[in-house]
Amino acid sequence: MDILTGLIDLIIKGSTLESLVHYLGRQFRAVFVISNPWGKVIATSDAVQFSVGSYLPFSLSPGREEAAFGRWTYLAVALKSGATNYGYLLALGEEGLPQPVATNIDQVSRLLLLALARDQAVIAAEKRHRADFVYDLLYNNFESKEVLVARGQLWGWDLNRPHALMVVELLTGPEDQFQELASTIAREDYPEAILLPRERQLVIIIPALEDKGATGQKLKGIFSTLQQKLSRCVPGMLVGGGVGLFYPSTTDLYLSFQEAKIALEIGKLRREPGLVFFAELGMERLLYHLTPHQLEDYYQQTLGRLEAFDQENGTNYLEVLEKYFQFNGDFQAIARHFYLHPNTLRYRLQKIGEILAVNIHSLETQLDLLAALKARLLSKRRARG
Repeated sequence: MDILTGLIDLIIKGSTLESLVHYLGRQFRAVFVISNPWGKVIATSDAVQFSVGSYLPFSLSPGREEAAFGRWTYLAVALKSGATNYGYLLALGEEGLPQPVATNIDQVSRLLLLALARDQAVIAAEKRHRADFVYDLLYNNFESKEVLVARGQLWGWDLNRPHALMVVELLTGPEDQFQELASTIAREDYPEAILLPRERQLVIIIPALEDKGATGQKLKGIFSTLQQKLSRCVPGMLVGGGVGLFYPSTTDLYLSFQEAKIALEIGKLRREPGLVFFAELGMERLLYHLTPHQLEDYYQQTLGRLEAFDQENGTNYLEVLEKYFQFNGDFQAIARHFYLHPNTLRYRLQKIGEILAVNIHSLETQLDLLAALKARLLSKRRARG
């Protein structure tokens, strides 16, 4: 039996990828490695030099590539089917590669692609069943908590414990790479996480810690790690995120999911990429539910007169009011921004109060004015999409 026939026989018998690369290593007297599309080793014939779970110390390009790295000579072939790249097959040798490797590696790679695709199909079926469960969890489709917990136990999840939820969305970068890459990174770094890829988003659910602040810090760490690794793998890839409120029961995760999506959308409206917590939104979480028409009406009723005065007289009182809130009422900072004497600034604020016929120093008035400015911002950014 020649080497290729033996390989076919092993694949037909359902041998694991690990068994297949060990067989190739013995037959060709070289090290064989299979990696995923981002260079993570998923099967190896030399666990000492290239352990499963580690990353190759060099980057690979689509197609067939022969090169050297340190003392190693390697020949790499992409395991592709159409436009889909399932990973790479590598043959490595410390003193060059035997000639039969170069002669046979293309045929070997096609056979291993079948084995890899077989394994991926099994994994994909499991992912679909798991995704169906998480979807039901996020849309509150369970009859009782007992049913929810029992179903979760099938996947090894203890849903008697409280959990926290974050939605991460791709803002810039290739959509076709985002879901698989983001899911892979999250699963590697946080194996306890429950994941649900959906369009340009990835829902991440983690067991909550006893302290809510510590849970929030952990979510920030997950988001930061995910952003760093995504941008390292795909330069220019940028994500935003939203976190819902923390609830003591997993039956309320559907509420946290809706809140996380609102926090994410408000973060996008702010044009401030990063992680936004629903609990920290303040009045924006109330304004968000208003239509653009309602937001504009509220702004016009509260500050429309001031905007009209500026247009008619060439003044900048609206901008002064915006900076007043931006600098938290710090007269010195605001005066420096406008190159004004603080007394001149005080006069302008008093004038704003006269134009609007309100007591500018009243806390209730200031709350109304700040809400109107935020309503205007949300209305304009929604209109721009």
